[in-house]
Amino acid sequence: MTTAEQRSRTRLSTGHAVTLPLELSLAMGGVVVPARRSRLEAILPDGLSSLAIAPGIGCVALVGIQYHRVGRSERDATGLEPYDEFAVIIPAVYGSRTNVPLAQLADGEIGGYVHWLPVTTEPAVALGRELWGYPKERTAVTVTDGPNGVRAVVSGGRYGNRETVRLEVSRPQASVRDRDWTLASYTTKAGTLLRTPVQIQGDAAIGIGPSVGTTLEVPPDLTRELGLWRRPLARLYGSRVRARLLEGERMTE
Repeated sequence: MTTAEQRSRTRLSTGHAVTLPLELSLAMGGVVVPARRSRLEAILPDGLSSLAIAPGIGCVALVGIQYHRVGRSERDATGLEPYDEFAVIIPAVYGSRTNVPLAQLADGEIGGYVHWLPVTTEPAVALGRELWGYPKERTAVTVTDGPNGVRAVVSGGRYGNRETVRLEVSRPQASVRDRDWTLASYTTKAGTLLRTPVQIQGDAAIGIGPSVGTTLEVPPDLTRELGLWRRPLARLYGSRVRARLLEGERMTE
């Protein structure tokens, strides 16, 4: 094993060894909904500003993810057992000096701040918290990719003991194509803002607005906290997606 390979390998508190970049395969379905920008700004750490889509309006992405592989690949025999996850992400811009909608895109780097991330296993919690500071918690999450689309249900966790989230994203009839993105994922770890590049490839569809078969139910506390609307601005679906999660970079001291 080379020195570079040794530096990329980390052993979690659970005893699992993982290698960065972390190789993932997954199915996902999600929606983007409007939210009150003042509520989002109160949550975001210094250095980030909520992506403005209209005066006083930002947005939030809610995504159900079913992992098929976590870290295991031809070159890396280590990894974790697959798990389910539900992500609440605030699209945000780093380094922007303006609040003008769309002008932010030319003034800073867009990414997503991860606000809540319930998962189904303790190793998944350790993976996210110890390497990147993701706000993961173990609770009941079920994500299924069926003939009609992706369905995610979250029960328990920080927003209540009962079923708290239900998301259904219908399988698109068209507009599925191979995509290749690199996104910035933002977290806070030990009080420091962390930027993590996430490379995403695979067949995915993006739709605008609501659609038949796409529904969203979220707990009242989360709705109030983020100032959420329920009507989707956009939908995302992908059944055969690959991702690479790189090492995080500290953005502030």
